[in-house]
Amino acid sequence: MTKPIFYDTDCLSSFLQINRIDLLKKEYSKIIISDKVKSELYNKNTPDKVKKRLTLLIQEGYVEIKDLELGSEEFDQYYEFITDDKTEDIGKGELSIISLAITKNGILASNNLDDVCYFVKKYNLEHVTTSKIIVTCYEKGYLTFDEADNIWKKLLKNPKHPQMSFKDFYNKDDKMCYN
Repeated sequence: MTKPIFYDTDCLSSFLQINRIDLLKKEYSKIIISDKVKSELYNKNTPDKVKKRLTLLIQEGYVEIKDLELGSEEFDQYYEFITDDKTEDIGKGELSIISLAITKNGILASNNLDDVCYFVKKYNLEHVTTSKIIVTCYEKGYLTFDEADNIWKKLLKNPKHPQMSFKDFYNKDDKMCYN
């Protein structure tokens, strides 16, 4: 059984923006977002095409929304984070999926390394980023090098995406939180 994967706004929106959810479907049977991440993805600044693509994925059951229910283990973890001075500057969407990943022994999907690496290390969380998923798809043969490079170039518009070529990123030793 594969671990559940919990997506933050930045990672999921990267794939929605470039319309490459097919890559996620090759790797994960479904993805889970929190109600807070869903709200972030449907905010007024989100492009309509992203909202429409997300709506379709929710309707087909590929994206599941998990609410943090009062009194649940994940809510208690989330509450601990949002009331801690050390984590008060981290977004509620990120903290909600971090809480879910911790309590459900899941995988955290987030590009915001500045905010999530502390939790990845402290809780020994399995973690992926948009970049790592593209590398995995290339290594598994879902993408040719040129296809991966073309996707990479589209993703460079996102400042949280590594600002280097796909080739340079692929040849780097460390692609995640552990330096």
